[in-house]
Amino acid sequence: MAKLLHDAKANNKKIFLQFGGQGAPYLKEITKLYKEEPLLKEYFETVFSLLSEFESSFPKSDSRYTFGYDLKSWMESPESAPSEDYLIRGSVSVPMIFLTQLGHYHLMNLKGYSTSLLLSLTSGITGHSQGILAATFASLGFEGKEFYSQLKDYFRFVFYLAFHAQGAFLEFEIPAVVAEGNTANGDKNPAPMVAVIGYNKEELEDRVNRANKDLGLTGTEMVHVSLYNTPDSMIVSGHPASLLKFRSKFKAEMDESKKKFVYLRTTAPFHCPAMENSWPGFLKDFNDGKFLFNYKASDLKVPVYSIFDGDDIRKKSVPLIEVLYKDIVIRPLYWDKAVGSLFTDTSIGYCLDFGPSVVSSKLTGGQLTPRGITLPVLCLANPKDLKQIYEA
Repeated sequence: MAKLLHDAKANNKKIFLQFGGQGAPYLKEITKLYKEEPLLKEYFETVFSLLSEFESSFPKSDSRYTFGYDLKSWMESPESAPSEDYLIRGSVSVPMIFLTQLGHYHLMNLKGYSTSLLLSLTSGITGHSQGILAATFASLGFEGKEFYSQLKDYFRFVFYLAFHAQGAFLEFEIPAVVAEGNTANGDKNPAPMVAVIGYNKEELEDRVNRANKDLGLTGTEMVHVSLYNTPDSMIVSGHPASLLKFRSKFKAEMDESKKKFVYLRTTAPFHCPAMENSWPGFLKDFNDGKFLFNYKASDLKVPVYSIFDGDDIRKKSVPLIEVLYKDIVIRPLYWDKAVGSLFTDTSIGYCLDFGPSVVSSKLTGGQLTPRGITLPVLCLANPKDLKQIYEA
């Protein structure tokens, strides 16, 4: 039995699972899995086949897919991969990050953490933003041939979600005046989402509200607090031009109090009302049968905690597909609610994170530390943690 499972059973402890979101590079991470893990041969063969099938539905003529998504070529010949500016497009990064996370998860299943045994020791699962997609697939509990057959339908759903989410914001080039304004402020890589670090929740919400009011920002021009990651680290989403106005209004204050303002590597203002207009098109494609989603909340084998309200998704009356889309694309994220069971459930002995990178592990640590909670948060993307996960 894998080490962590053995320790959990021996100490009568549960394991909490979490999957990360956007903002971290994924190509090197998934390439490492492809080149160094022969157990994943069937997984990648399935993935490559699925991606080739998508070429007619998602052609390069669409601005979301200018350089395609030939993952196999990118991994085998890194010099052929597009620039990071393309790889971070939500239409591309959402499905690729999903594959990276699921690769870590499936490899763990193949290395002694069988799906049924792991889920029997799992207290619950969540995912940071798009990570809820992989979290939900993990909770469905597919094994063996069924894992691959169900992945085909589920991955097509993921692709359509990413397609429509990015469709709400197709501006891939930052206007020159916005770029120049950011340069003048000393800020790099302007984007539709920015991390603002140093304010607490009430302070940041106050400044966002004041900016919208004082600067006359209305409708899709408004800025919103979109992700509440830790008590003093949150994300603001909005059009890059509006984020520049917000920054300029409070820059002197931020500089004086040493607040940080760091743009995320993403291409759409996720988790805010500006994305609401993407839902009807996605729903129409679903109703027209362009992709299948035959899963219900009652199919989930273990609790999956909503990143919006922290509730067990299994208990929601709204269709699972709507919960996932709106939690990932439109509604704000409250990470303290998503991982809330770590604060109260003393049976949880470990938290396992499936990447990409260690970003979400650090965010969970940022929720635990202020509460005086000591809990191992181990990440499959961190080589240092693998000994504790696998070695007997």
